Amino acid sequence: MSYHAYFEYLDINGDRLFTMVALPYERGCFPTVVSRSPYVKNTVDYAEDELTESFLRAQEKLLERGYAVVFQHCKGCGKSTGAFVPYVHEREDGLALRQWIRHKEFYNGELFLLGSSYTASLHYATAPFEADIRGAIFEVQDSERYRLWYRNGQMRKGHANWHFGLYHNNVLKEKRFNMQSFAELPLANLSTRAFGAQATDFEEMLEARFPFHAFWRTRNGGQDARDAVRDANIPILLTTGYNDYYVGGVFQMWRDMSEETKSQSALLVSPYNHGDGYDANRGLAFPMGKRAEQFGAYQLDWLDHIRKGTPISHEKGVITYYRAFENKWESDFYKKPVKIAEIGLGNETRSFEYDPRFPTAFAPEGCLAQEANSERSFIRIYTNPSKEDVFVKGQMSAQLSVSSTAADTSFYLRISIKKADCTYVLRHDITSLSYQLGSYRENTAVKLKLQFDEHAFLLKKGECLQIDIASTDDNTYVSHTNHAGEYALQTDTRIAINTVHLKDSYLYLPIERDKDSE
Repeated sequence: MSYHAYFEYLDINGDRLFTMVALPYERGCFPTVVSRSPYVKNTVDYAEDELTESFLRAQEKLLERGYAVVFQHCKGCGKSTGAFVPYVHEREDGLALRQWIRHKEFYNGELFLLGSSYTASLHYATAPFEADIRGAIFEVQDSERYRLWYRNGQMRKGHANWHFGLYHNNVLKEKRFNMQSFAELPLANLSTRAFGAQATDFEEMLEARFPFHAFWRTRNGGQDARDAVRDANIPILLTTGYNDYYVGGVFQMWRDMSEETKSQSALLVSPYNHGDGYDANRGLAFPMGKRAEQFGAYQLDWLDHIRKGTPISHEKGVITYYRAFENKWESDFYKKPVKIAEIGLGNETRSFEYDPRFPTAFAPEGCLAQEANSERSFIRIYTNPSKEDVFVKGQMSAQLSVSSTAADTSFYLRISIKKADCTYVLRHDITSLSYQLGSYRENTAVKLKLQFDEHAFLLKKGECLQIDIASTDDNTYVSHTNHAGEYALQTDTRIAINTVHLKDSYLYLPIERDKDSE
């Protein structure tokens, strides 16, 4: 075939955005796949013609199937001019690109949106989708901005670090920032210290730790992307993994979909992480666990299915998910189980010290739990060995009866499965006294509710669950200062003695119903 590619610079609001087009033939009308990305820093030193030739080679599989492909460098990234601010310009730039395509001779009237992680977010920002958008593939990304930044009022370090890393990345050559910067107090004005100039969207977010804060209904807070897929009424393929940062949010997107949209769509859930892989040194491989291992060229097949009705290797209208440690894929509605197993966590009262200056760090989901050197800053307990094989599917939850010497503090709970040869991390949740209760009187016993993101795993006879309870995970969250009030404004920390009253604390496991009863 005579594939063809070229580039243009689109003038959008005074900036020139580098845009490449790959076509199956030099002339003709084609369905068009649209992608945009900020992850093009390595292209700066290459000539446009070199980049276009490389782009053409990379798109051969789509071109073979008759699709045109349009790819654009986001504002301030790669060959595009301007200053990149995550999320802020994506709506106008994305809509302008699609309008530009509509005036091209190669366009046949069908657009398909393709994106993974942030490159899906920039499509979410353009919702509601126009009538000529026939379908989409949105991988490993939540459309709700609050859930990207926070979990129950606790700020996610990883997402904030990503944001700072890309902010004005072609303008600010030296940034005084690393992961330890999150320990600087007050946290407010962190962007000024890091950049020498205030990042307004970031600073506003620091004081918006509750999901009902007005910030999350603004442009900077992601209002444009909220519920982007709910009423889209187009076929949408969503993907995630049990160890993906945003797995819970992707499941929530699926639950929130209108029935009309959901019936045309699909959700694929692997047992792996954000990149559909695992840490070879600290994780576990599952047979046929990667989406591509089980479903082949599932993205291409999804596009062809929409256009031509060709078969796909998974079902629509349901969730297709990996059953961990049973080691197979299955499709169903992920219905609620008929049995919730209540597991008491013990009869003791146990305490640990939480010093925000020296927070405990844990291995993430999908990794092997490390042996504890000291339990001074957390407590560890084990459930009784399972008397039979049980399959846990859905959202585990817990109740913790706790008290603290602080006016406010956080509590973190991690669940791992203890097998004969390893302990594998499954899930965690985190919350704070103020997030759930509003106000708290020191040394008073109260009950906190925790709910974990979805999972599906086999707990075999003789195996048990390992429960770790602390106040935070330094690898994942910005430390709570143990002071009441807006934590971004706190100027110091205090040590708290946090107590868990195990007699009134429980873990709840959703046990899958028998197939015959569905």
